[in-house]
Amino acid sequence: MPHDHHEHDKPAEAQAHRRAPAPATIPRCAHSGPHAPIEPGAVEIHAAPDGHHHGHEAHHRQFHLGKAPGPARGRDRAVLLIALVITAAMMVAEVVGGLLTHSLALVSDGVHMFTHAFALALSYAALRLSLRPADPERTFGYSRIEVLAAFVNGLTILLSAVWIVIEGVSRLITPSPVEVSATLAIAIAGLLVNLVTGVILMKGDQANLNIRSAFLHMLTDTLSSIAIIAGLTVVHFTGWVLIDPLLALVVAAMIVKWAWSLIGQSLNVLLEGSPIKVAEVRLYVLSEFPEIVDMHDVHTWQISQRFNCLTAHLVLQEDAVANYTDLVVRLNESLMRRFAIGHTTFQPEW
Repeated sequence: MPHDHHEHDKPAEAQAHRRAPAPATIPRCAHSGPHAPIEPGAVEIHAAPDGHHHGHEAHHRQFHLGKAPGPARGRDRAVLLIALVITAAMMVAEVVGGLLTHSLALVSDGVHMFTHAFALALSYAALRLSLRPADPERTFGYSRIEVLAAFVNGLTILLSAVWIVIEGVSRLITPSPVEVSATLAIAIAGLLVNLVTGVILMKGDQANLNIRSAFLHMLTDTLSSIAIIAGLTVVHFTGWVLIDPLLALVVAAMIVKWAWSLIGQSLNVLLEGSPIKVAEVRLYVLSEFPEIVDMHDVHTWQISQRFNCLTAHLVLQEDAVANYTDLVVRLNESLMRRFAIGHTTFQPEW
């Protein structure tokens, strides 16, 4: 029997006939906790007091109201805090040192360090807020605030690349002498700080856009320091001052590529873009579950990393209606393993 995807165009009586589940055979799933991300590899089916397995609850193994965050989140928080303290200390040292020695180069690099400290502080604050439990006003919790922080950090990285391009082009048009010794000392100090903070941030969850945005901030500045050191070395031995802006433009091109990727990924989440191919999910379900005749009105979106959601209408064979609860359990577990879908809502039809 063909099924029209535009149910609202049909008479109300026909919709009620096809959609109304039988209360005795399709029990309501008792959802015991707020929505939250799944820990990697977490697949567990919980038994309800009535003896039935509720597939929906299988996707909420951790992060229920009042429970502590997983160990991965605690590690992310620690690495961000350590990186922030190191960067902020270097920033203060450069600004104070520059003011005491009347070195404009030191002060300007300290201001540059402030942008990285700001990015780390933003990422840290977003992570802390994301761990807040869900409430009646925000039923999915605060996880998406990390995606928003990643988007803002991506924009700041992109703006820094724009500034490098403007400065680089300006110096190509009007070359200026470079104070090799003082600038080299600053570049080496900045490189060491960025290497240390970069190694620390690598211990965080790189699949998380928020952590990755903080790491990219450090990586871009590390490359910038390496380019400065290489350029100053060439200037010292050859006197060719144009190498400095040329290397800066190369670094800027790499920064733009990374920033654009980060902005695109975070924007896709914020715009409710699908993290997986809907057609692939539909084909998988229909091939693995013969009791499902059709799957339509499928929507997938992402709250944050490892927190994929799906809603769909399932057209069932009539003899499968009585075992609908067991079907949902198997379907949820299968979708979680195959597509990392942690929250589903199905509407049965037959």
